Amino acid sequence: MVRPRRFEHVVRVAELSAQIAAANGLDMARAYAAGILHDIARDLPDTELLRLAPPECEIDGLHPLALHGRAARTLLERWGYEDPVVLEAVEDHTTGPRGGNPVAQAVYIADVSEPGRGVNADIRELALQDLNAALERAIISKVTYLQGKGITVHPRTLRAYHALPCCAQLPASRTPALPASSAFQ
Repeated sequence: MVRPRRFEHVVRVAELSAQIAAANGLDMARAYAAGILHDIARDLPDTELLRLAPPECEIDGLHPLALHGRAARTLLERWGYEDPVVLEAVEDHTTGPRGGNPVAQAVYIADVSEPGRGVNADIRELALQDLNAALERAIISKVTYLQGKGITVHPRTLRAYHALPCCAQLPASRTPALPASSAFQ
């Protein structure tokens, strides 16, 4: 379902997810499965993404590519895939883990730091030693990058950001605000 170049990325994410899982005492098979499945909807047309994952907020409607994680989960569920750990990891890889699922953390980190991207090698190396520190760095990096480019940060990503221990201690004036009218938790 993905182009050859995307498939190369998918394989690198799956392999790195499994490496991160092994280094952190997590289920390698689940991490690999989530990594290999994370982008199954990435190359679908916007209309199909919107059909599979109806927008929950304004960003979803304006930028349907942000929906490819939720759309992938929908496809997997329709095909009978039932592992909730893997499904959540697939869904959350675009906007950040909601918490409590270290496999989702491993996949999110692997997706932003796999070697083919040519960035975030420090995050990749850190993830092999300290998953939580690497996740924190990955989310902060994403929010900082998006804001620096003037791109609106998805509400789910902001929730992941605000849930980080380092950000919870900052004064509200130093952290990006959550949208007042988010339609989801």
